[in-house]
Amino acid sequence: MLQVDRINQNTLRVRMDAAELKKRGITMLDLLGNKSDIQKFFYSILEEVDKDHLFAGTDAVTFQVMPNGNGLELLISKVNGGAGAFNQQPAPAPVSTQAIVKDNRRVFKLASLEAVIALADSLQVQDLAASLYKSGRDYYLELAFLDDNYAEMKPQDAWAIANEFGEGMSDQEFTDIKTTAKCLLPQDALASLRSYFS
Repeated sequence: MLQVDRINQNTLRVRMDAAELKKRGITMLDLLGNKSDIQKFFYSILEEVDKDHLFAGTDAVTFQVMPNGNGLELLISKVNGGAGAFNQQPAPAPVSTQAIVKDNRRVFKLASLEAVIALADSLQVQDLAASLYKSGRDYYLELAFLDDNYAEMKPQDAWAIANEFGEGMSDQEFTDIKTTAKCLLPQDALASLRSYFS
């Protein structure tokens, strides 16, 4: 789903869920990669959502990207007096914002044990605590970095990988589920799964 909100005459907010990103052939990991491809993707979104042509012919535009649940939130702003260049904010990786750096805990919903195991294989980080819960047919993985040194991997990179296998959810959603969910593996779930299924 693509949702567009006009914050003011100079700024648009665009929200895209994982299904929308997949439809466009983009993953969260792609957004950490090639700047030229990112630029084309952002401008294609701008062209699509700028229905009133308020941004057409604008000298400079900034794009700020933040992971949001299982998708992303994109802020597009006009810059007065710009030099006509693509200004990606923040740089170089669009998801590396101050707001995200402190975001060291997330919960992901996964549809199968196979998805959980695949995530465990892909996300091998020593300072990442992981607790695995099950409710109904779904699995829930609570991930939290143990300190803020991020020696091996930054949180936003870990969340991008986790988003490939599951769906991010809010604390409130998880709090409701946690009351009836069964904790299968506390604290060291990813390492335990790798040892069980390797």
